[in-house]
Amino acid sequence: MALTKTEKEEIEVIVRKELRSFLDSNTLQQFEKKMIDKMVDEIKKGNVRGDIAELMTKVMTEFYRIMWSRRSFWEPSLKRVK
Repeated sequence: MALTKTEKEEIEVIVRKELRSFLDSNTLQQFEKKMIDKMVDEIKKGNVRGDIAELMTKVMTEFYRIMWSRRSFWEPSLKRVK
């Protein structure tokens, strides 16, 4: 099933929005704040039923995945520290 031109453009718009949203958190503090806000929202919604350990595992896994993918940004600074 092929996508129509309109569907492709809609997908492109969604991807651009997601990338902009992701790249807005370019510092560790901004990312931490967004991560904490997301966790608070989930707890307030009642979606967390005592599975805090599972939630924290997912959050930290995502955090380290992002840090690994952006290592070219922070790795040179750490290598220069002696």
